[in-house]
Order: sequence, then C-alpha cells, then structure tokens
Amino acid sequence: MSETFEQSIVSHLEEHVELAISTVQKLRAEKLELEAEVARLNNDVLQRDTKIQELETHNNELEEELNLERLGTSQERSEIKERLEGLMNVLAVSNETEAPETGDEIAFTAQDDESDAASPASAVDSGHSE
Repeated sequence: MSETFEQSIVSHLEEHVELAISTVQKLRAEKLELEAEVARLNNDVLQRDTKIQELETHNNELEEELNLERLGTSQERSEIKERLEGLMNVLAVSNETEAPETGDEIAFTAQDDESDAASPASAVDSGHSE
C-alpha cells in the first residue's frame, strides 16, 4: 500500500503543480493585459492633458484679446466723450457770445422741385452756409 499511496501522493502533487503552472500563466496573461490597459489609459491621460493645455492657452489668448478689445473700446469711448464735451463747450460758448435773435426769421414755403431753382427762397437758402 505504501507504493500506491506514494503514487497517489505524487499524482496529487503533479496535479497541484500543473494547476499552479496554469494559474501562474493565467496571472501573467492578465498582468500583460492590465499593463496594456494602463499604458493605453496613461496615453489617454497624456493626450487629454495636452488638449487641456492647448485649450487653456487658447482661452488665455482669447482673454487677452478680449481685454485689449475692452481697453480699445474704453479708449474710443473716452475719446468720443472728450470730443462730445468739447463740441458741447464750443456750442455753449457760441450760444453765449451770439446776440439774441430779434425776430428776423426767414419764412420757407414748400414748392415744386422745378420752381425751386428759380425761387428767391432757394437762393436765400443756398446763400447761407454753416
């Protein structure tokens, strides 16, 4: 019985060794698959990081452009405001220095286009310039 018992033990050990070998091979294959997946995911992360950096750079460029546009608009508004205030001052000064009107107003009447060229009203109107 001892010989049968030994063969049984050896057979049992061989089965365990084969099982262990197949388990190790299976684990190695799974490890390779997981390493490939990790490499793919790392590549995806790197690509996304690059895309994020590009978008941040583009966003910063757009913000700078927007700030320049706002600055330009602000400067244009200031210039227009200054011109408008200058014109208002000129008009205010000219209104103060002009003599008050005494009622010498010119009466204009509506006429046909053909008679405008020969009418005295159009001659008076064309003689006045600002």
